[in-house]
Amino acid sequence: MDTWEMIDAERLELADLCDSLTLEQWDAPSLCSQWRVRDVTAHVVQVATQSGLAFLGTLVRYGFRVNTMIERQAVRRGSSATPEQLCAQVRALVGVRRALPGVKPTGVLSGELIHQQDIRRALHLPRTLDPARVTIALDEVIGTSAGILPGKRRAEGLYLRALDFGWQRGDPNALGVSGSGEAVLMALAGRADGLADLNGQGVDTMRARL
Repeated sequence: MDTWEMIDAERLELADLCDSLTLEQWDAPSLCSQWRVRDVTAHVVQVATQSGLAFLGTLVRYGFRVNTMIERQAVRRGSSATPEQLCAQVRALVGVRRALPGVKPTGVLSGELIHQQDIRRALHLPRTLDPARVTIALDEVIGTSAGILPGKRRAEGLYLRALDFGWQRGDPNALGVSGSGEAVLMALAGRADGLADLNGQGVDTMRARL
């Protein structure tokens, strides 16, 4: 299975999740502090469908304030669409092969996997994750040195281990951080919620870097 096929599988799982949500769950907070579940979903759709030219034009209008643009665009789209529309939009992403400028398919997969967990963890709706997808996302996030997911900085000097499928990175003599691959990924992505499921002497160091 190539990366785009993994992305399709991730989108199908998100679409199935969306179909199962109640109105109360759609308006519940996600792990993204400024976004409800509907806003996270809207963000996934927008990133997957927006052309590079449209993205750059919107960025100019926001004075190149990337985080502000992303936050407000998601809330605007999430507020204007019904849950039924958002569900249909997510399902329509299957087969879409588009990424924003500078983003590789591995980055698309990582973002969508993390955002689905932003919803699931907040709503206490766990799932069994595909280790292959999590491995790609982990390697992608710790390779990101700047921007929205500064995972490389959070991982620096630590020995990271995913105990459920054997992934490990870093010096074995360094301070350790271990747990499920999903928990390691969420912590590296800046979600403090993931820290509760991690163990090791390096957890406090990672917490300080969030």
